[in-house]
This record gives sequence, C-alpha cells and structure tokens, in this order.
Amino acid sequence: MRHSWKSSFALGLAVLMCLSTAGCARWGALVYALGGGRGQKIPAEYELPPGKLLILVDDPKERVTWPRARTLLAQFTGEELLEHEAVSTIISPRSLAKFRQSDSNFERYAADEIGRKLGAKTVLWIEVSDFEAPEEVEEISSAANLTLSIKVLTTAEEVSPHGVRLWPSVGSGRIVESSLNAIAVNKTEGENAVAKELARRSAILVARLFYEHTLGDIEDDGV
Repeated sequence: MRHSWKSSFALGLAVLMCLSTAGCARWGALVYALGGGRGQKIPAEYELPPGKLLILVDDPKERVTWPRARTLLAQFTGEELLEHEAVSTIISPRSLAKFRQSDSNFERYAADEIGRKLGAKTVLWIEVSDFEAPEEVEEISSAANLTLSIKVLTTAEEVSPHGVRLWPSVGSGRIVESSLNAIAVNKTEGENAVAKELARRSAILVARLFYEHTLGDIEDDGV
C-alpha cells in the first residue's frame, strides 16, 4: 500500500525527533504507530568490545524501593545480550554480590575498578536516574517509570583521551526510559510486580542499544 505524502512527512518528522533526543525509545514507538519502518533493521548504537563484561547497576540516591529490581535489571540485561550474541561472557550478578559482601571497601571503588577486580574488560554502567512504581493507579497516562543513564567503560590501565568511558564519549550518558500506563500497572500481580516488569522492559531497551534488531519485534510486546 502506497503512503501519502502526509504520512511520509509525519514519519520523517518522527525520525528527526528521534535523532535529536536521547529518549529515542518514545519516538521509535511513534514511528511504529504511524506504520513506518516495520520490519526495518535498526543497527546497534555501539558494539561492545570482546572480552568479559560486567553489568553494574548503580542507584546512588536509592530511588528503587525494591533492591532486587536492580539485580533483576542486571540479570535480564545480561540474558538479552547473550541471547543476541552482543557479548560472549558476562560476570554473573552472583559473583558481583559475593565480591560486594567480601570487600569492605566496595563502595569506595570506581565502576571501572570494580570491573578490573572482577576480571572484566568492559563495564556496562547503568545508573538509575528516576523511578516511580505505584502498585495501583487510576490515571490512564504513564503511571510507572524507570529512567536510566547508560555508559560503557573500559577497565584498561591505559585509557583513551575520554578517560575510562568508551561510549557515549560526551554527555551524562545514553538515556533509556521505560514506562507503564495505568492499565498495565493494574494488570500486574504480586508484590513488587511493577518494579519487576519495569526492569524487564528496561533490560530489553538497554540491551538492544548493542545489537541489530528489527523494528516491531519488541514494540508488539508493549516495551
């Protein structure tokens, strides 16, 4: 079916908006809703270097009220990366937890130093910027959300001109946002189910930054 010039213009405008903002996931959903790009291959924004990867979820202001959600976010992200062969080896959350418990200086270490001590070549640093997850809501608009800042760091002793950061080279990190509307929130069942679902959706959005994916594969699942 041929698209009219109006739909093509709307699609082009949505793409430009996506490229000009860090919250690309929202505009990707808009493009998809307009019927454009379904089945299109979206390249990885960054290819992770070979070698062991540590996924480190940091919540410096303790915004996530259910601590296990942070562990699940790391676990789900790792599973997505392995499934899509974006990385070959990931240091398990269990190994990270064991190291955290055994070293009293853990909180003083920088992210790259933690990775180096665990034998990782690269650290995927996920920092929680915002979190809201009510168990029950009435408004239809976005009711639960998780906002993350993503950085990729090297653990190499000899660093680049940008320091230990590999990607993105400038700015506060690649922003990833995941949300649930009131309907989705009220469909969740069980204690902390909203936080778990946000972790699952966020993990997919984070992981697909690092592998080629097809538009429509996960949008159909409401991510």
